[in-house]
Amino acid sequence: MAGRFSLRALYALLASASLLSILCAADAVGDLQTKGRAAVDAAIATSTTCTKDKLRVRKEWGDITAAEKKAYIAAVLCITKAPSKLSQTTYPGAKTRYDDFVAIHMKNTLSIHGTGNFLSWHRYFTYAYESALRTECGYNGTQPYWDWGRYATPETSPMFDGSDTSMSGQGEKVTHNSNGLKPAGNGGGCIASGPFKDMKVNLGYVVFFIRMVE
Repeated sequence: MAGRFSLRALYALLASASLLSILCAADAVGDLQTKGRAAVDAAIATSTTCTKDKLRVRKEWGDITAAEKKAYIAAVLCITKAPSKLSQTTYPGAKTRYDDFVAIHMKNTLSIHGTGNFLSWHRYFTYAYESALRTECGYNGTQPYWDWGRYATPETSPMFDGSDTSMSGQGEKVTHNSNGLKPAGNGGGCIASGPFKDMKVNLGYVVFFIRMVE
């Protein structure tokens, strides 16, 4: 029984690794868009509320121009300086409009991860954040995404290379311990380069302590 279970687990692991290698070999989101665009166009053609001029096409960070990157960065910097719109009684830690989105995500963490509504909740959350950038900070683009499987080394990817068209680097290299889930990586210190090197955060991340019971 134990032997059969182990073989099944090994098969599932190999199958997952195979699928992951396929996804990493190409831009899976781009492929999905290419294959599904015909169906989307057909649906739009018969819709009275959803039209092509309302479509927002999101692109991978490496595929947008330097000017588009800078426009997005400017909008994010804008939203990090705008005042919070949340109740300071309920969310005293939220000081900026950017904090509003962090606070809402933190508040709902236990009910939006590892659940059936994971994709739908985060899809709307991304839309809401993108809309705030557009309506409150004059951004005309869409929310870019990072296809992490596209780059062998994150530090040298256009997203985190520390240039003025990146989301800054991953921090100065300081000695730090593993979080228990993966080995300690490079970085760990304050952001020293790029557009967000002086950014200060008001809300931290949620930490879970999990005890493994055999």
